[in-house]
Amino acid sequence: MPPTDASGRSGLNRPRTILIADDSEMVRAKIRQALERETDFEICGEATDGVEAVAKAKELTPDLILLDVKMPRLTGLEVAGILRRTQPRIRIIMVTMYAEEINRKLTSFFGVDAVFSKSEGVTKLIERVENLLAA
Repeated sequence: MPPTDASGRSGLNRPRTILIADDSEMVRAKIRQALERETDFEICGEATDGVEAVAKAKELTPDLILLDVKMPRLTGLEVAGILRRTQPRIRIIMVTMYAEEINRKLTSFFGVDAVFSKSEGVTKLIERVENLLAA
């Protein structure tokens, strides 16, 4: 029987999975299209608010979550804090228009692996995702 990861999926040659959590449909679509076009990663799901992000992360057990800071119902930082306690292996990239305003100590406290400014563009985001998933 092939080895499995924490979610029970086969660890041999399985694509790395990503959950996109952002309240903007346009942002989710742009990120999804770029990742599908430029990488072999699998987009396992999308979430439109913080509560849905937590539920989908628990259901889908992605390798990485792209998490918007400002979302309805739960903020990205609140979601990160919950996921660090319940699913510590998930890599988290906080995606925001306000990266310069996000306190690095605060994101470290919540277990965020990286903070990414939406203004940097999807090419830089793909690089950040690839670097985190290669680690």
